[in-house]
Amino acid sequence: MNRKKKTMYSTKRMFRDTLPVLGAIFLVISSVAYLLIRSWNNKLYYDKWKEYEDCGI
Repeated sequence: MNRKKKTMYSTKRMFRDTLPVLGAIFLVISSVAYLLIRSWNNKLYYDKWKEYEDCGI
């Protein structure tokens, strides 16, 4: 019984220690994905209106 209690504590501790690390990794990946998607959308927007620069619009 003592051995089972010890493994439960170590499992809880493992989750408690790895959860902030996983959260930080998720934030980094989502931030990079947001920046890539935003820059891709900006590039498409400017390419679309590139032809109209000479018209004065």
